[in-house]
Amino acid sequence: GDGRMLFVERKGNVKSVDLKTNTVKIIGFIPVNRIYTSKEGRVREAEEGLMGIAVHPDFEKNHWVYLYYADKTEPKHVLARWELKGDSLDQSSKKILLEIPTQRETCCHTGGGMVFDKDGNLFLTTGNNTGNPTAGTSGLDERPGRESWDDQRTAGNTNDLRGKILRIHPEDDGTYSIPEGNLFPPGTAKTRPEIYTMGHRNPWRISVDTQTGYI
Repeated sequence: GDGRMLFVERKGNVKSVDLKTNTVKIIGFIPVNRIYTSKEGRVREAEEGLMGIAVHPDFEKNHWVYLYYADKTEPKHVLARWELKGDSLDQSSKKILLEIPTQRETCCHTGGGMVFDKDGNLFLTTGNNTGNPTAGTSGLDERPGRESWDDQRTAGNTNDLRGKILRIHPEDDGTYSIPEGNLFPPGTAKTRPEIYTMGHRNPWRISVDTQTGYI
């Protein structure tokens, strides 16, 4: 509303650009993981890092910013909320909504797109966190030691949040509730109620049609 656009950089910077003056500022920095380390000890640059950003529909009142990132020390992706005060994220305001365990031995696919709908529900895309198949297109590999190449443990797993589009309703206290109409009703055995759609390789940016509400 004040003419700023917020964006993130993979290495951890959160920035704003004033669209009237084209002035860019760093408003925060999130420590993130950016490497994979294979079982053999080979280190390579990761797709991980600071992967997504969204502002709350009532941003003008609460100044809440949501970020999705790869935790610096633990193998997990994190969805958290900060309050933007002026030109800086208030680190003391951080509230973690959701944590998703991941593997960091092989590339790829993180997702990280976020968008709110008109009802205040937050959609979050998550990649399958699975290595690309050595042949063909099916990410299925049941051989010992090849778990990180098997989509049956992530995108095809009803009890795992990777390889999905999630839909939650963030609450003011930093928690979230489950909107009606997700894929699995709360309490369904061996499922996660946050799942809206599943079976994805790497859903990335996401938008909501303002006229129809369609994803």
